[in-house]
Amino acid sequence: MHQDQIKLTMLSTSASLRTFSPHPIHLVQRRAMRQRLWHAALAIALACLTLIATPALAQPYLQISSGSSHTCALLANGSVQCWGAGGNGRLGNGGIAASNVPVSVTGINSATQVSAGQAHSCAVLANGTVQCWGANLNGQLGSGNIPNDSTIAVPVTGITNAISVSAGYNHSCALLATGAVQCWGYNSSGQLGNGDNNISGTPATVIGISNAIRVSAGQAHSCAVLTSGSVQCWGFGLNGQLGNGATADSNVPVPVTGIGDALSVSANLLHSCALLASGSIRCWGGGSLGALGNGINADSSTPVTVTGIINAIGVTAGSLHSCALLASGVAQCWGLGDNGRLGSGATTSTNTPVSVTDIGNAASISAGGQHTCALLAGGGVQCWGANNNFQIGNAASATSITAAAVVDINNAVSISAGGTHTCAASSTGGAQCWGNNSLGQLGTGSTASRNIPASVTGVGSTNSVSAGENHSCAVLSSGGVQCWGSNNSGQLGNGSTVNSNTPVTVTGITNATQVSAGGTHSCAALASGTVQCWGSNGSGRLGDGTTNNSSTPVTVTGIANATNVSAGTGHSCAVLTGGGVHCWGVGTGGQLGNGGATSSSTPVTVTGVSNATSVSAGFGHSCALLTSGNIVCWGSNNNGQLGNGSTTNTVIAVSVSGIANATGVSAGTFHTCAVLATGAVRCWGIGTGGQLGNGFALNQSTPVPAYGITNAAQIEVGGNHSCARLTSGALRCWGSNASGQLGDGTGTANQVTPYYISNTRCDIDLDGNGSYSPTTDGVLYTRAISGLSGSAVTNGVVGAGATRTSWPEIRNYLVQVCKVRGLAP
Repeated sequence: MHQDQIKLTMLSTSASLRTFSPHPIHLVQRRAMRQRLWHAALAIALACLTLIATPALAQPYLQISSGSSHTCALLANGSVQCWGAGGNGRLGNGGIAASNVPVSVTGINSATQVSAGQAHSCAVLANGTVQCWGANLNGQLGSGNIPNDSTIAVPVTGITNAISVSAGYNHSCALLATGAVQCWGYNSSGQLGNGDNNISGTPATVIGISNAIRVSAGQAHSCAVLTSGSVQCWGFGLNGQLGNGATADSNVPVPVTGIGDALSVSANLLHSCALLASGSIRCWGGGSLGALGNGINADSSTPVTVTGIINAIGVTAGSLHSCALLASGVAQCWGLGDNGRLGSGATTSTNTPVSVTDIGNAASISAGGQHTCALLAGGGVQCWGANNNFQIGNAASATSITAAAVVDINNAVSISAGGTHTCAASSTGGAQCWGNNSLGQLGTGSTASRNIPASVTGVGSTNSVSAGENHSCAVLSSGGVQCWGSNNSGQLGNGSTVNSNTPVTVTGITNATQVSAGGTHSCAALASGTVQCWGSNGSGRLGDGTTNNSSTPVTVTGIANATNVSAGTGHSCAVLTGGGVHCWGVGTGGQLGNGGATSSSTPVTVTGVSNATSVSAGFGHSCALLTSGNIVCWGSNNNGQLGNGSTTNTVIAVSVSGIANATGVSAGTFHTCAVLATGAVRCWGIGTGGQLGNGFALNQSTPVPAYGITNAAQIEVGGNHSCARLTSGALRCWGSNASGQLGDGTGTANQVTPYYISNTRCDIDLDGNGSYSPTTDGVLYTRAISGLSGSAVTNGVVGAGATRTSWPEIRNYLVQVCKVRGLAP
């Protein structure tokens, strides 16, 4: 069977499960029929999958589950992928590191259902067994191996006929083919339902339940739907989450009051919700933040009706919010709204349902701790809400490991990456900044951060701009210098130590050719060849022979023929007319390059460098571009930022491996990048925030290519991000985006509207000819997400019979259908 047919079979069967007959068929018969249809369709699909040989990207997701701070999804080939927080091994890939993109669970290839809990996950396999992975302090993996966590899936003891599994906070429950329910793990409130309150590292049978059709494990309580349509819950009941009109715990199941036609139930932190056959939803338990959806912020120990929902086909309870899937494919959420978990484009709470932005074709929905995900009809996934642990699963939302286009800039003549912000000067003479603005470093007249460029207020006509740790400076066409942002050490140079969120004029400078904003000091090269610095002077970073701070410029001792200056975090360096380099300030890491590891308040000569054209001072290292096109670096090297293939510090200059045609270099906090004569970019050093741009979050001690950059004119790196100015005047940035410093408009750490996770048909058949080809569609996709545009995307790779042949058509498809963001214009 063709994969599309499988998808249609699954979707049509799923639709039949949601169609309620007007004829008086008994609920038991209807549910039994639905269950048989679903199992039959699943068996057909799994059998047919063995006939398919398609690339990994061609596998759509069949089911999604949001945990507390991670997410897991079932693929059509029976494998499972997870992303987000990795602590305790909850991603199941053999490690404990977080992942901002989906990773495969080791050894799972025949799963039929998956569930993500607080710090563990579980899956049902086609043979009826259950496997779990992650935290096991309280026996929630069911393997009997308390308290040992597992980074790979381990079998749950004694279960061979499971239909579904639900991973809660510290316990898990499985529905068996017999209708019985078994639970295991933490049991302090009776959430295992076996009549006692003892932890169990192996499955225990829930008392009195033999005809369940659904089960859900919450934080400290559990619920099941029976064939009669009634619901029973057990465990913690203080907020009324057992729904029986009381607030006492129960270690055996108790009936939820007034529900007799439930189709499904979802239990989470303090509340539970049930989907009824009528299409309405009823919730009970903790409602002080609006999670019950009935228009009142109050707990209820009996079910209350969610306002305005009459055609739901699914419901999910998050930690303090809830969401429903409607028959139209629209999703609605209610409850606590912080971090954007409701998906409405806002962070406000609501006690009645609001529609999720841009969701119109969802097949199922799953709410986690502070985020929510929807499975789309085509097999793709969209997530929204908190992304502090990468649980949204799209690298661009918190971090971009490949280049993202900066919004609305196409005429830049200068770019500079600061600690957590970025600035650019335009050909029209203005300046724009974006990212963190807590100290006014964007110069917009406020302290509101921005994830897209904002014009610097009142700046004069600029020639170039420089972004420091928390302040920024610009050279004006008149030769003057203006600075803005943090000024605690006088780094704005206007004679004061008061922060300014608009540009102020640096005192006494009228002939600057270049300015460099460092950590808490700034330096300017003057037309006379002298260098002046101002701000913090710890360890002599102003170079005037003292260690006294100065809020106005002081002249660097002994330099009269500088052509270029760079202010780092605690040291500064200048290139002289003859090609030599002098540095001053903090030298304890060897960053002065003079063969020693001591600081100096006056310039010292960098050993062995005599043909430099530019220099860049970072946090604990420095790099120089030579006339030959080679690059040399010196200083701290703990993350490989010197690029010589080692992680050993050096107090004299060493050559960067494999670079012989560079035209520019920029040293950041712990990484370095260079632009080559070809327009390509190479980066090295720390890469855990994606700042190397090579598609991986790994350190590299030798240069690696920044993917998709082929026409760079300038490269600048900051704290944990990097930016390139292209020959066209457009900008591309990559790396950490926690403060919006990439400027691509995708947000910061949190995502308040759905963000697309690519693993579906719309990412595959990009040219629209009805079939996937890795040499056409695969290349189109790779080029598009790498920041290319126009003919650079489509040249030579559009397939025969394509209905989308131009970049605008393909881009529109990715944006409108797939909801991909941050693409080049």
